[in-house]
Amino acid sequence: MTDPNRSARLGPIELVPGITRGNVLVKLWAAFVGIGALSGISILQSYILNVHMHVPRAEQGTLSGDLAFWTEFIGLLLFVPFGVAADRLGRRAVLVFGFVMVGLGWGLYPFAENPGELLAFRMVYAIGAPAVAGALATLVNDYPADRSRGMLIGITSICNTLGTIFASKFIGSIPDYLHQHGIDAITGGKVMFLTGSVVCLLTAVLAARGLAPGLPAGRQRRPPVGELVRSVLGATRNPRISLAYAGALVARSDVVIKGLFLGLWAIQAGRHEGLSPARAMAQFGTMILIMYGVSLVSAPVFGWVIDRVNRVTALIIALVTASVGYLSMPLVTSPLHLEMAPLLILLTLGTSFMVKATLSLLGQEAPVAERGSIIAGSSFCGALGILVFTAVGGRVFDSWGPWAPFVLAGAYQAVLLVIAIVVRMVAPGPASPYARRLQAAKARA
Repeated sequence: MTDPNRSARLGPIELVPGITRGNVLVKLWAAFVGIGALSGISILQSYILNVHMHVPRAEQGTLSGDLAFWTEFIGLLLFVPFGVAADRLGRRAVLVFGFVMVGLGWGLYPFAENPGELLAFRMVYAIGAPAVAGALATLVNDYPADRSRGMLIGITSICNTLGTIFASKFIGSIPDYLHQHGIDAITGGKVMFLTGSVVCLLTAVLAARGLAPGLPAGRQRRPPVGELVRSVLGATRNPRISLAYAGALVARSDVVIKGLFLGLWAIQAGRHEGLSPARAMAQFGTMILIMYGVSLVSAPVFGWVIDRVNRVTALIIALVTASVGYLSMPLVTSPLHLEMAPLLILLTLGTSFMVKATLSLLGQEAPVAERGSIIAGSSFCGALGILVFTAVGGRVFDSWGPWAPFVLAGAYQAVLLVIAIVVRMVAPGPASPYARRLQAAKARA
């Protein structure tokens, strides 16, 4: 990562000097597996609750919310230390450690026999999750030149989407496939989670060999640990970083809320329609395929938009989409019904746009030597949001209805939309990379 003379391209993406195409391809694979594992455990967890542990329906929302709450509590404790470690030791070491722990958590999960064991195994996963999420978010900003940042984030989002589809549709269909071949439901659940575990552990090996070593600013320019920790709060003096932090508070929550409560909603709706949990998960996998298929197509398009408009404007576009998508969930009768696909697609687009817009704004504003720590601050905000939205969301899911957690998130995003418009008016920041290139071309002419 420190070779000052080498600059490469991967298709339309311009890379910073010292980064190879192979580094980027390994990073994209890590995003495919990592985001699939982080979102998939929430989606597939409902199978464990229903088939392995027979948790009563009235208690599933609360238990799911509590598991997510404690996962994010661990994230609150570890995001900043992992961010500092990424700026001191390198992104690669942090990511490899994260994949090992996430893989172990996936492998242990189906062997839980009660909520206490499930929580203990979830904590193993929870130690690795912030390392994976933080390192991936930092790498996607390290590798591209600023003019290609939105494009690489968009392509990474495609990998994220494919990973989620792979986890929910293909890995999630393993129990149903095995059941059709005479394998019992409990064994099917174990094979499902052990498959995910093996993929994570193999990815740890690949990341150790294929990601760029070192640090983007060079080891001789590593800020002291205390300075990196202070940079997390000091960065909030920049109103655009503060806005990105506020956006991250709900952007990561969106991903977890959607995975956690839609999967639970699908199984409950399936039971109402006479479907087994395995069949409901398989049918919901088809809906996931539709939702994320549209997200897949939109990802490079929105990445292209990010590189051509002011990045606060890009966040405003994301907030409009997300607010409308989340606030429309009371109109959904069942996530298994294909006629509900347009609303669920809008929900998915809002989630996807929020993640990309906040990440690109942070990448633009954060100094390179402190980038891992500042992005960790963003992840800390995301974990805090998940703590609130999952703990409260699980309870309103059980008491109000399955649409309630989504409305809570949508209301927050509607308020943040107003704040983002104010920031765009008073502190818009630099012009887009595209506009800066046009200005430079005019100056040369």
